Amino acid sequence: MTILEGLGLGALQGITEFLPISSTGHSVLARDLFGITEAHVTLEVVLHAGSLLAILVFFWRDLLSLITSRRRLIPALVVGSAPALVLYVALKPQVEALFERPLGVGVGLLVTGTVLWLAERRASDERELESVRPGDGFWIGIAQAIAIVPGISRSGMTVSAGLASGLRRDAAVAFAFLLGAIAIGGATLLKARKIAEAASVNPAALACGFAASAVVSLAALGLLRSVVRHKCLRYFTIYCYVVGAAILLAKLTGLW
Repeated sequence: MTILEGLGLGALQGITEFLPISSTGHSVLARDLFGITEAHVTLEVVLHAGSLLAILVFFWRDLLSLITSRRRLIPALVVGSAPALVLYVALKPQVEALFERPLGVGVGLLVTGTVLWLAERRASDERELESVRPGDGFWIGIAQAIAIVPGISRSGMTVSAGLASGLRRDAAVAFAFLLGAIAIGGATLLKARKIAEAASVNPAALACGFAASAVVSLAALGLLRSVVRHKCLRYFTIYCYVVGAAILLAKLTGLW
């Protein structure tokens, strides 16, 4: 992997991690198109670590509030983190195999588009972030676990689950990414050994990918919050349907 490829994939990660169009799905597509095969799992984790840094910077006030005024959110975050962890540990080989299948990304994008459309229809904007309880965290965590599949957007699933639970729009975004910070941080720790091994291949490219992911992720977070506030998720529904259908058509007809 070259430095230019690292920068490009980092920027792609930053855009797609927070906009509801699936970062892992787009990374799978990019690697398949450009023939990047080395250390794919490690690359995913390094790019996600850049996104984790962006979450910590963007939501630092919400994170700080977990040890002051919002300590009641901690049980909900713990319960919400469990489904993805259990699914990954139980089905690790199968999960990692999904990162080699662009056809599955097309199906996943269609699922994401449908979930976004349903979430906008179900959103009631009634509850504040402080009202989230462990039961809410569990169902939002189930949504996050499903998004382990490339093509199914983690941000799209968790924000949608929050909206469907009656959370106000800013609250749904905040809880989704507090939960995401735990998931991304945990994945980084689980893959720490592989990251160290891959750094000897091309550490400069990995470092550039990390930096690009962090910077672009900050911009994408601001855009996502604006999109959710202004009830514009339907535009991403259209994107997911168009790209998902195009992938399926190209793969099934042999054009790709």
